[in-house]
Amino acid sequence: MKGIEQFQQRLHYSVYPTQKFKTTTCLVSFAAPLSAETIADRALLPYVMEKATEAYPSIELFHTPLEQLYDASLYAGASKVGKEHVIQFQLEVVSDALVGEPVLSEAIKLLEEVLLRPNAYDGAFQPLIVEQEARLQRQRIESVYDDKMRFAQQRLQELLGGELAIQSLGTLEQLEHVTPKTLFDAYTSMIRHDRVDVYVVGDVSREQVTAAFAPLEGLGERLVREYPQPVDREFQRLEEHQTINQSKLHLAYQVDVDPRSEDAVRMQVVNGLFGGFPHSKLFMNVREKESLAYYAASQYSSLSRMLFVYAGIDASNQAKTEAIIADQLADLQAGTFEDETLEQTKAMLFHQRRQLGDNPRQLIAWMSGSDIRPFSLDEEMAIIERTSRQDVAALANRLTLQAVYCLKGGTA
Repeated sequence: MKGIEQFQQRLHYSVYPTQKFKTTTCLVSFAAPLSAETIADRALLPYVMEKATEAYPSIELFHTPLEQLYDASLYAGASKVGKEHVIQFQLEVVSDALVGEPVLSEAIKLLEEVLLRPNAYDGAFQPLIVEQEARLQRQRIESVYDDKMRFAQQRLQELLGGELAIQSLGTLEQLEHVTPKTLFDAYTSMIRHDRVDVYVVGDVSREQVTAAFAPLEGLGERLVREYPQPVDREFQRLEEHQTINQSKLHLAYQVDVDPRSEDAVRMQVVNGLFGGFPHSKLFMNVREKESLAYYAASQYSSLSRMLFVYAGIDASNQAKTEAIIADQLADLQAGTFEDETLEQTKAMLFHQRRQLGDNPRQLIAWMSGSDIRPFSLDEEMAIIERTSRQDVAALANRLTLQAVYCLKGGTA
């Protein structure tokens, strides 16, 4: 997108100055290599840090300065991104220009409190808050079992192994080993070793941003991002049974495409044709024409070099559904699809990108991928526009089925 400024001091900044929004949105991101040994502590850490600081040692006290800054909001969370675990702190405040006060700099001082002066004593976080947040985290982990689509996807990724098998929240067993001390050790490692990126969208200047974030310039090193490489795996299949009405069929295809390449952008066209949109082959043929699925879709994960297919089916239709999914991929590999469908897919991808400018959070999410994609938004759209039938067929032939998981219900 035109107007995004990227620059490096000790921290790495991506700034989009715009007067379109009444708020300024900031995101500070900490990234470290994904590890099963640290995942439970790191997944819990942001929830503990956002609740209190040394100066505001309770949830109630911490809310007061946020309210005084025109009800500023501060959110924290963590997620898996490729081979990395990413902890994020998002701050949203009213625009300085709107109220005629330096709200942004004051809010970042509060963020500085969260990041540099947490509510800890003698090398450990406050036990009561850790206990409360661990209990909530336990509920989040347990809730995955109740969401059968998420559960099936988790089991599929466990079949694939490696980083994909690491659960983003950690397991209940791993959570049992988290203590106020281990959590503080994870915090210390995050502050000292994580790669730190700053993203800002709002009515700001580069000078204003660097001045506001100056207290955080001592954080982190600009570590090199690691990219997943193709993995030689044996094909895996697993079926499990639960008392459910709708079975969940999940497939994983390895994609032999570098996430930094133009082909990774073109793969979004392939995914859109395969199962990414309501006009896609999976939706139209598996769900609508054959009435085999309650839903059928695909999702491309460039950083994981994977394409996933999801379908909600009757257990008795599993074999037929798998066969028709394979047929739809074979059609793409042969270039068998209508010109209008290709153009409709491109139009949907263009629409998604044009909408980015309407939502600061979505825009920041796109900006956070700028280290991965060496293309501007306009360049991405040009690559999509140039994608031909031959490109789609060639890329579809680089998909290899790696795993099939079915969570079966019913009487099949």
